[in-house]
Amino acid sequence: MVVNVAPEPTVESALRQVLQYENVSFGESGEGPGQYKLPRFIAVTSKGSLVISDFVNQRVQLVSDAGRHQHTIGTHGTAPGHINGPSGVACDSNHIFLCEGGNHRVQKLSIADGTPVGRAGKHGRDAGNLWCPMGVAVAMRAHGDGAESAPNKIGEASLLFVADHVNGRVACFEADKMEHVRTFSERGSEPGQLLYPTGIAVKDDEVFVADTGNHRISVFSKKGEFQRVLGETPGGGPGSGPGQLTEPRGLTFAKGWLVVAESKRLSVFSPPGIFQQCIELPHVGQLWDCGFDSVSEVCYVSDIRAGSPKIFALAMRGGSFDDNLSEAEKASKKTALKKAAEAEKSAKK
Repeated sequence: MVVNVAPEPTVESALRQVLQYENVSFGESGEGPGQYKLPRFIAVTSKGSLVISDFVNQRVQLVSDAGRHQHTIGTHGTAPGHINGPSGVACDSNHIFLCEGGNHRVQKLSIADGTPVGRAGKHGRDAGNLWCPMGVAVAMRAHGDGAESAPNKIGEASLLFVADHVNGRVACFEADKMEHVRTFSERGSEPGQLLYPTGIAVKDDEVFVADTGNHRISVFSKKGEFQRVLGETPGGGPGSGPGQLTEPRGLTFAKGWLVVAESKRLSVFSPPGIFQQCIELPHVGQLWDCGFDSVSEVCYVSDIRAGSPKIFALAMRGGSFDDNLSEAEKASKKTALKKAAEAEKSAKK
């Protein structure tokens, strides 16, 4: 078990600009199409549409990459297909997976029209139950070459990982039948514990959790084994220095780089935990989540500021994280992914 505490940036890493802010945004406050009240979480579909959970308006909106409204999903309520407290969103090629803080569940909805397909969780502390779930991430089904398809490319979800906010843990569900697989971590501030986890993201065989109350990113294996932390200060509290975090909420991977949304800035790390870049966004209220479109290479960030909510777009700059790996590291990663695909195939027999 390795614990990384806010590594000091090298000259090389500090100068690497992964994302570039270009003052591009869309959105306004309101209840009409393309308007928002607390646009919390963002996901990107295989066709490049943005899926945005519109919290106060009790709905999910799909919009184009330029912010043009496409369609709305959801009616306020507790019945299947209805929504109460929309939070984390993730998607595969055919479905949206939506966390509902008010209904304490995750719904699987048709991406075309919002038809309910399945759901998981209910209010409680027992394993498989949820208490105000926040972020959700999908682990895509492995393909023949061992490579997992990205969340916004054509593919099917295999597992869901849910940030169980109040319970301080992560719940894992099988995506097809929405059945509980495992629950890991517990509420607290020790290594491997979580305090009000919010965002969540998956890369290869690891699950990255925005450990909001502990001001850090906690990393686990898909089986729930604690691996390390990113962005933690020596004293364990909030930090504003390079590579330090204050109440991180949103997470996404942009061509292999981990992008973290904090209050008024984005921090970028390599997956092992080396700080790369900090982007201060001027004139924002409260950043919440971020999502990445690998086709257009744009990172979208939500600002939930009351009266003036916005979705900001940041352009990708430079190469992917994998471009910076040595040939030996690339070969090792390919072998690990191939073994994961073979293990998944064997488990189904």
